[in-house]
Amino acid sequence: MKTKNFLLVGIITLAGLFSITSCNNDDDPVAEEVITEAEAVEIVAYSVASGSDGLTADIETTAELSGQSVDSNSLKSADSNTLSCGESRDTTFTSKSTSLITFESSKMYDYMLECDESDDPLMLDFSFTYEGEFDAPRIASQHSGSGDFTVTDIEHTSDMYLVNGTWQRSSGFESKIRNQGTRQASLRFELVDVAVEKEPKEVDNGTIIFSIEGESASGSSSSGYKYEGTITYNGNGEAIIEITGSSSSYITNLETGEVEEL
Repeated sequence: MKTKNFLLVGIITLAGLFSITSCNNDDDPVAEEVITEAEAVEIVAYSVASGSDGLTADIETTAELSGQSVDSNSLKSADSNTLSCGESRDTTFTSKSTSLITFESSKMYDYMLECDESDDPLMLDFSFTYEGEFDAPRIASQHSGSGDFTVTDIEHTSDMYLVNGTWQRSSGFESKIRNQGTRQASLRFELVDVAVEKEPKEVDNGTIIFSIEGESASGSSSSGYKYEGTITYNGNGEAIIEITGSSSSYITNLETGEVEEL
């Protein structure tokens, strides 16, 4: 009888320990996987893509407004969109797309024409704010941001505009692949001599220095991250993305935001 009682007590004890262990495992929070380099590159690529109304779209919009602000002879014309020296203007755009990448956005641009001492057009100063959202096959985003661009080479003798400045975005991204995590991201892009063809208004070449940081979150757990790097426009509808300290580089389609590792 004693032997049977000892066995029964042992079974009950083990069952209790197993039950406690199982409950503890269920209650433990599951740590969110830290955002990978490839995921960060994908967020950057979609933020740049014109197909998701990103940075490239803003660069080309400023080029379009520059073309309207200074006529082909670099003089004020009867066109009401042409600016006089020191004159400023603001305009608001509401955009929507229902293609492979759907997006909606609202943007407000303020811009002013600066001239030299001879009253010849010298540069256009742009500042703008925006908010919107996009839904792509691999990722979705809600965001807001702002930018400050300076457009030079606006005289009629130049074939390309030269754009310098900064562009920021604060976003919530939802991944549709892998662990389908939610990402919070703050992006900052610095444009360095980005050349845009005057006709058609398309980015030809130039460099962007970028940083992306934020949190990857799932429930009560989160992990911070930060990446920095450069984007180089190739002039063929593509750009190269490189992460500082990484041996990998990536190519992205400026229309679709799709990325491939080189």
